[in-house]
Amino acid sequence: MTVDEAEKIIHKALKEIDESLSSFFKKDVENAKLKVWNASSEVEYLLFMLKIFMENKILNNNIENQKEKNLTMVEYIVKAQELLQKALEGCREKNLEKVYRKVFEARSYLTALQEKIERGKI
Repeated sequence: MTVDEAEKIIHKALKEIDESLSSFFKKDVENAKLKVWNASSEVEYLLFMLKIFMENKILNNNIENQKEKNLTMVEYIVKAQELLQKALEGCREKNLEKVYRKVFEARSYLTALQEKIERGKI
């Protein structure tokens, strides 16, 4: 996995997040939910590839997990978006560990949002 490959995947996830917000504000909640799932799949794939590439050198227990926070759909999406932007900074710095950590944190917001969606709380 190269930094360029990671950057492409982050951009795909950010595009899905942007489209999710756009759909949400247009009152198309179903499409917003679909876009959240698409962003999550990109993030999961990137984490998987980075973990393999880095040979499991990163310990997840030092990474903040956001699942317990009670936020609105927009807040979850914006937090994930901010963290993915920070991951892009890591790409520019050629720091794959920073990329991994920020993507992992973004994933926690996206999965928390997905859980709320599945429970019908959104």
